[in-house]
This record gives sequence, C-alpha cells and structure tokens, in this order.
Amino acid sequence: MARWELVPEAETDFDFVNLNVLQAGLVKTDSCRTLPNREELLSHLRSRNLVGDLPLEAREVADASLFLASPLSDMMQAHTLVLDGGASVHG
Repeated sequence: MARWELVPEAETDFDFVNLNVLQAGLVKTDSCRTLPNREELLSHLRSRNLVGDLPLEAREVADASLFLASPLSDMMQAHTLVLDGGASVHG
C-alpha cells in the first residue's frame, strides 16, 4: 500500500511533515579527486576544522541523514544541521 492510501488526509494535512536540512562540508570521496585544486581546498578546510585533521566521511553524512529521517529528530523542526567539523564557525 502506498503512503497516500494509508493516510488519505495527507494530501491536505501537513501536520506530520518534519522539514530540516543537512548541510555537509566537502566529503573526501572518489569524486573529490576530480577537483582541480583538491589538495589546496582540503588543506584550507583542515586548517579551519575544529576536530583536528579528521576529514568528513561519507558515513558521517549518511548517519546524520538517518538521524533526520528517524523519530530521534522529531523535536528538531525547521533547522539546518551543519556537518563540517566546525569549519563554518570561522565565518
């Protein structure tokens, strides 16, 4: 059964919607290798990172996505979850 069949009022009732955003920094993946200034960019990000020399891993982004999709985030409403090792606090 489709979700709309289980909850027919969902077409007009948005009380069940939980809208949040995940803002991830640069994730060191295979596709990152194609960036022309990759090493310079990664070095710059490491210098602004508050958790040391740890790169942002794809698994961490996936875990944060699972959190936002789970009931654990029910009380988090209309926010942006920033996942960048603290680099964004440098402005």
